[in-house]
Amino acid sequence: MRKVLLTVITILMSLMFHIDAFSEPIPNEVRKCVAFIVKPGAERNKPIATGFFIGYKYDDNPNKIYIFLVTARHVLIDDKGMPHTDLLLRMNDKKTGGAKDFNLINPKAWFFHEKIEKSVDIAVQPLFPKEADFLVIPPKYFVTEELLKNNNIGIGDDVFFTGLLSYHSGSTKISPIVRFGKLALLTNEKTVDDKYYHFLDSGNIPGHSGSPVFLWTTPTRRQGKLIIGSRIFGLYGVVSGMLEYKKTLEVTVPKQTRKQIVPVDARSSGITAIVPIKYLFEILEGYRLKKVLGILDSK
Repeated sequence: MRKVLLTVITILMSLMFHIDAFSEPIPNEVRKCVAFIVKPGAERNKPIATGFFIGYKYDDNPNKIYIFLVTARHVLIDDKGMPHTDLLLRMNDKKTGGAKDFNLINPKAWFFHEKIEKSVDIAVQPLFPKEADFLVIPPKYFVTEELLKNNNIGIGDDVFFTGLLSYHSGSTKISPIVRFGKLALLTNEKTVDDKYYHFLDSGNIPGHSGSPVFLWTTPTRRQGKLIIGSRIFGLYGVVSGMLEYKKTLEVTVPKQTRKQIVPVDARSSGITAIVPIKYLFEILEGYRLKKVLGILDSK
Protein backbone atom coordinates (compact mmCIF):
# COMPACT_ATOMS: atom_id res chain seq x y z
CA MET A 1 0.00 0.00 0.00
CA ARG A 2 2.85 2.35 0.92
CA LYS A 3 4.56 1.63 -2.40
CA VAL A 4 1.38 2.43 -4.30
CA LEU A 5 0.95 5.68 -2.34
CA LEU A 6 4.52 6.75 -3.11
CA THR A 7 3.96 5.99 -6.78
CA VAL A 8 0.80 8.11 -6.84
CA ILE A 9 2.60 11.00 -5.10
CA THR A 10 5.46 10.80 -7.61
CA ILE A 11 3.04 10.91 -10.54
CA LEU A 12 1.16 13.86 -9.06
CA MET A 13 4.41 15.77 -8.49
CA SER A 14 5.46 15.07 -12.08
CA LEU A 15 2.13 16.32 -13.36
CA MET A 16 2.46 19.44 -11.22
CA PHE A 17 5.85 20.23 -12.76
CA HIS A 18 4.42 19.44 -16.19
CA ILE A 19 1.59 21.96 -15.68
CA ASP A 20 4.16 24.55 -14.61
CA ALA A 21 5.95 24.05 -17.91
CA PHE A 22 2.73 24.79 -19.77
CA SER A 23 2.07 27.95 -17.74
CA GLU A 24 5.59 29.36 -17.94
CA PRO A 25 5.40 33.07 -18.88
CA ILE A 26 7.09 34.25 -22.04
CA PRO A 27 10.38 36.20 -21.80
CA ASN A 28 9.14 39.77 -21.43
CA GLU A 29 12.33 41.04 -23.10
CA VAL A 30 11.07 39.95 -26.53
CA ARG A 31 8.73 42.95 -26.58
CA LYS A 32 11.77 45.27 -26.41
CA CYS A 33 13.12 43.94 -29.71
CA VAL A 34 10.03 45.29 -31.51
CA ALA A 35 9.50 48.67 -33.19
CA PHE A 36 6.51 50.08 -35.06
CA ILE A 37 6.76 51.08 -38.73
CA VAL A 38 5.11 54.50 -39.02
CA LYS A 39 3.80 56.51 -41.96
CA PRO A 40 4.02 60.30 -41.51
CA GLY A 41 0.79 62.26 -41.83
CA ALA A 42 -0.23 65.89 -42.05
CA GLU A 43 -2.19 65.72 -38.79
CA ARG A 44 -0.50 62.79 -37.06
CA ASN A 45 1.88 59.95 -37.76
CA LYS A 46 0.22 56.56 -38.14
CA PRO A 47 1.71 53.18 -37.16
CA ILE A 48 1.08 50.69 -39.96
CA ALA A 49 3.18 47.60 -39.23
CA THR A 50 5.83 45.97 -37.07
CA GLY A 51 9.57 45.54 -37.33
CA PHE A 52 12.12 43.93 -35.03
CA PHE A 53 15.86 43.84 -34.43
CA ILE A 54 18.24 40.92 -34.64
CA GLY A 55 21.96 40.46 -34.12
CA TYR A 56 23.80 38.29 -36.64
CA LYS A 57 27.31 36.85 -36.77
CA TYR A 58 29.13 36.10 -40.01
CA ASP A 59 31.74 33.36 -40.26
CA ASP A 60 33.97 35.86 -42.09
CA ASN A 61 33.95 38.17 -39.06
CA PRO A 62 32.87 36.11 -36.00
CA ASN A 63 33.97 38.71 -33.41
CA LYS A 64 31.38 41.27 -34.50
CA ILE A 65 27.58 41.24 -34.24
CA TYR A 66 25.75 43.08 -37.01
CA ILE A 67 22.40 44.67 -36.15
CA PHE A 68 19.48 44.50 -38.60
CA LEU A 69 15.92 45.77 -38.75
CA VAL A 70 13.59 43.08 -40.10
CA THR A 71 10.02 43.42 -41.36
CA ALA A 72 7.68 42.05 -44.03
CA ARG A 73 8.52 43.13 -47.58
CA HIS A 74 4.94 44.13 -48.43
CA VAL A 75 4.97 46.69 -45.60
CA LEU A 76 7.24 48.86 -47.75
CA ILE A 77 4.61 49.18 -50.48
CA ASP A 78 1.71 51.64 -50.26
CA ASP A 79 -1.91 51.02 -51.29
CA LYS A 80 -1.14 52.23 -54.83
CA GLY A 81 1.63 49.68 -55.28
CA MET A 82 4.43 52.22 -54.93
CA PRO A 83 7.33 52.02 -52.43
CA HIS A 84 7.03 54.17 -49.32
CA THR A 85 9.72 56.84 -49.32
CA ASP A 86 9.37 58.35 -45.85
CA LEU A 87 8.70 55.67 -43.25
CA LEU A 88 9.59 56.32 -39.62
CA LEU A 89 10.45 53.99 -36.75
CA ARG A 90 8.54 54.35 -33.46
CA MET A 91 10.58 53.23 -30.47
CA ASN A 92 11.12 54.25 -26.86
CA ASP A 93 13.68 57.02 -26.50
CA LYS A 94 16.73 56.08 -24.43
CA LYS A 95 16.90 59.43 -22.60
CA THR A 96 13.23 60.17 -21.91
CA GLY A 97 11.85 56.62 -21.94
CA GLY A 98 8.90 57.82 -24.00
CA ALA A 99 7.73 56.81 -27.46
CA LYS A 100 9.40 58.71 -30.30
CA ASP A 101 9.27 58.52 -34.08
CA PHE A 102 12.84 58.21 -35.35
CA ASN A 103 13.71 59.19 -38.91
CA LEU A 104 16.22 56.38 -39.44
CA ILE A 105 14.89 54.21 -42.25
CA ASN A 106 16.70 54.54 -45.57
CA PRO A 107 14.28 53.56 -48.38
CA LYS A 108 17.24 52.63 -50.58
CA ALA A 109 18.95 50.39 -48.00
CA TRP A 110 16.49 47.49 -47.91
CA PHE A 111 17.66 44.03 -48.86
CA PHE A 112 15.47 41.20 -50.11
CA HIS A 113 15.96 37.59 -51.17
CA GLU A 114 18.31 37.74 -54.17
CA LYS A 115 16.96 34.67 -55.98
CA ILE A 116 13.25 34.55 -55.11
CA GLU A 117 12.48 38.11 -53.96
CA LYS A 118 8.76 38.10 -54.75
CA SER A 119 8.25 34.71 -53.11
CA VAL A 120 9.81 35.67 -49.76
CA ASP A 121 7.97 38.37 -47.82
CA ILE A 122 10.95 39.60 -45.78
CA ALA A 123 12.89 42.85 -45.89
CA VAL A 124 16.14 43.56 -44.02
CA GLN A 125 18.04 46.77 -43.37
CA PRO A 126 21.33 47.23 -41.46
CA LEU A 127 20.35 49.65 -38.70
CA PHE A 128 21.50 50.50 -35.20
CA PRO A 129 19.23 53.09 -33.50
CA LYS A 130 21.70 54.20 -30.83
CA GLU A 131 19.32 56.76 -29.29
CA ALA A 132 16.53 54.23 -28.74
CA ASP A 133 15.92 51.87 -25.84
CA PHE A 134 15.74 48.46 -27.47
CA LEU A 135 17.09 44.92 -27.48
CA VAL A 136 18.15 42.62 -30.30
CA ILE A 137 17.39 38.94 -30.74
CA PRO A 138 20.86 37.32 -30.51
CA PRO A 139 22.01 34.44 -32.74
CA LYS A 140 21.72 31.92 -29.90
CA TYR A 141 17.93 32.34 -30.07
CA PHE A 142 17.58 31.58 -33.78
CA VAL A 143 15.65 28.41 -34.54
CA THR A 144 17.84 26.21 -36.73
CA GLU A 145 17.03 23.12 -38.78
CA GLU A 146 19.12 21.15 -36.29
CA LEU A 147 17.02 22.34 -33.35
CA LEU A 148 13.80 21.47 -35.18
CA LYS A 149 15.02 18.00 -36.04
CA ASN A 150 16.61 17.16 -32.67
CA ASN A 151 13.49 18.22 -30.76
CA ASN A 152 10.95 16.78 -33.18
CA ILE A 153 9.29 20.19 -33.62
CA GLY A 154 6.18 20.07 -35.78
CA ILE A 155 2.45 20.60 -36.15
CA GLY A 156 0.77 21.37 -32.83
CA ASP A 157 3.76 23.02 -31.19
CA ASP A 158 3.20 26.38 -29.50
CA VAL A 159 4.32 29.72 -30.92
CA PHE A 160 3.68 33.39 -30.22
CA PHE A 161 4.36 36.67 -31.96
CA THR A 162 4.52 40.25 -30.72
CA GLY A 163 3.75 43.41 -32.64
CA LEU A 164 1.52 46.41 -33.29
CA LEU A 165 -2.06 46.61 -32.06
CA SER A 166 -3.25 49.69 -33.94
CA TYR A 167 -6.24 50.13 -31.62
CA HIS A 168 -3.82 50.76 -28.74
CA SER A 169 -0.13 51.03 -29.61
CA GLY A 170 0.79 53.00 -26.48
CA SER A 171 0.72 56.74 -25.88
CA THR A 172 3.65 57.33 -23.53
CA LYS A 173 5.58 54.20 -24.50
CA ILE A 174 5.16 51.70 -27.32
CA SER A 175 3.12 48.72 -26.16
CA PRO A 176 3.39 45.65 -28.42
CA ILE A 177 0.67 43.04 -28.11
CA VAL A 178 1.45 39.30 -27.88
CA ARG A 179 -0.60 36.75 -29.86
CA PHE A 180 -0.46 33.00 -29.28
CA GLY A 181 -1.03 30.05 -31.59
CA LYS A 182 0.21 26.71 -32.86
CA LEU A 183 2.09 25.46 -35.88
CA ALA A 184 -0.63 24.23 -38.23
CA LEU A 185 0.97 23.52 -41.62
CA LEU A 186 4.67 23.23 -42.48
CA THR A 187 5.71 22.97 -46.10
CA ASN A 188 8.65 23.67 -48.39
CA GLU A 189 6.38 24.00 -51.42
CA LYS A 190 5.26 27.28 -52.94
CA THR A 191 1.66 28.28 -52.35
CA VAL A 192 -0.79 28.92 -55.19
CA ASP A 193 0.22 32.60 -55.15
CA ASP A 194 3.93 31.71 -55.46
CA LYS A 195 4.92 32.31 -51.80
CA TYR A 196 6.93 30.35 -49.28
CA TYR A 197 4.88 30.13 -46.09
CA HIS A 198 4.30 28.16 -42.96
CA PHE A 199 0.85 28.51 -41.38
CA LEU A 200 -0.23 29.12 -37.79
CA ASP A 201 -3.51 28.44 -36.08
CA SER A 202 -3.68 32.04 -34.85
CA GLY A 203 -5.50 35.29 -35.51
CA ASN A 204 -3.97 38.22 -37.39
CA ILE A 205 -5.05 41.83 -37.85
CA PRO A 206 -3.60 44.91 -39.61
CA GLY A 207 -0.41 45.99 -37.88
CA HIS A 208 0.90 42.48 -37.17
CA SER A 209 2.78 42.25 -40.48
CA GLY A 210 6.52 42.07 -39.85
CA SER A 211 6.16 40.75 -36.30
CA PRO A 212 8.72 38.23 -35.03
CA VAL A 213 7.34 34.72 -34.49
CA PHE A 214 8.84 32.74 -31.62
CA LEU A 215 8.78 29.02 -30.96
CA TRP A 216 7.52 28.47 -27.40
CA THR A 217 6.91 24.79 -26.99
CA THR A 218 7.07 22.37 -24.07
CA PRO A 219 10.02 20.06 -23.56
CA THR A 220 7.73 17.02 -23.75
CA ARG A 221 8.76 15.53 -27.08
CA ARG A 222 7.47 11.95 -26.76
CA GLN A 223 3.89 10.82 -26.40
CA GLY A 224 3.06 9.62 -22.89
CA LYS A 225 6.38 10.73 -21.42
CA LEU A 226 6.83 13.59 -18.95
CA ILE A 227 10.00 15.67 -19.24
CA ILE A 228 10.63 18.47 -16.76
CA GLY A 229 12.44 21.55 -18.08
CA SER A 230 12.18 24.97 -19.65
CA ARG A 231 10.31 25.58 -22.86
CA ILE A 232 12.08 25.45 -26.21
CA PHE A 233 12.39 29.08 -27.30
CA GLY A 234 13.68 30.84 -30.40
CA LEU A 235 12.94 33.06 -33.40
CA TYR A 236 10.95 30.94 -35.86
CA GLY A 237 9.86 33.37 -38.58
CA VAL A 238 8.20 36.62 -39.65
CA VAL A 239 4.46 37.35 -39.86
CA SER A 240 3.32 38.00 -43.44
CA GLY A 241 -0.44 37.73 -43.98
CA MET A 242 -3.66 35.97 -43.08
CA LEU A 243 -6.04 33.63 -44.83
CA GLU A 244 -9.42 35.15 -45.56
CA TYR A 245 -12.67 33.68 -46.81
CA LYS A 246 -13.60 34.98 -50.25
CA LYS A 247 -14.75 32.79 -53.13
CA THR A 248 -11.75 30.69 -52.24
CA LEU A 249 -9.31 30.87 -49.34
CA GLU A 250 -6.41 33.16 -50.16
CA VAL A 251 -3.63 34.93 -48.30
CA THR A 252 -4.10 38.67 -47.90
CA VAL A 253 -1.63 41.09 -46.39
CA PRO A 254 -3.28 43.21 -43.70
CA LYS A 255 -3.12 46.89 -44.68
CA GLN A 256 -3.86 49.92 -42.56
CA THR A 257 -6.36 52.20 -44.28
CA ARG A 258 -8.23 55.36 -43.42
CA LYS A 259 -11.56 53.60 -43.69
CA GLN A 260 -13.48 52.81 -40.53
CA ILE A 261 -13.83 49.05 -40.12
CA VAL A 262 -17.10 47.76 -38.71
CA PRO A 263 -16.15 44.91 -36.31
CA VAL A 264 -18.88 42.51 -37.41
CA ASP A 265 -17.33 40.11 -39.93
CA ALA A 266 -13.59 40.36 -40.44
CA ARG A 267 -13.71 37.40 -42.85
CA SER A 268 -10.60 35.93 -41.24
CA SER A 269 -10.16 32.18 -41.22
CA GLY A 270 -8.00 32.29 -38.09
CA ILE A 271 -4.92 31.21 -40.07
CA THR A 272 -1.76 33.33 -40.15
CA ALA A 273 0.86 32.97 -42.89
CA ILE A 274 4.47 33.39 -41.78
CA VAL A 275 7.83 33.20 -43.52
CA PRO A 276 10.20 30.65 -41.89
CA ILE A 277 13.51 31.95 -40.55
CA LYS A 278 15.58 29.94 -43.02
CA TYR A 279 14.69 32.48 -45.71
CA LEU A 280 15.88 35.29 -43.43
CA PHE A 281 19.21 33.46 -43.15
CA GLU A 282 19.43 33.29 -46.94
CA ILE A 283 18.90 37.07 -47.21
CA LEU A 284 21.53 37.78 -44.56
CA GLU A 285 24.01 35.54 -46.38
CA GLY A 286 23.26 37.13 -49.76
CA TYR A 287 26.11 38.40 -51.91
CA ARG A 288 24.86 41.98 -52.23
CA LEU A 289 24.30 42.50 -48.51
CA LYS A 290 27.64 41.00 -47.53
CA LYS A 291 29.35 43.16 -50.14
CA VAL A 292 27.78 46.33 -48.71
CA LEU A 293 28.84 45.27 -45.21
CA GLY A 294 32.37 44.61 -46.44
CA ILE A 295 32.51 41.04 -45.17
CA LEU A 296 32.60 38.97 -48.33
CA ASP A 297 34.44 35.70 -47.95
CA SER A 298 37.84 36.12 -49.56
CA LYS A 299 37.93 32.51 -50.68
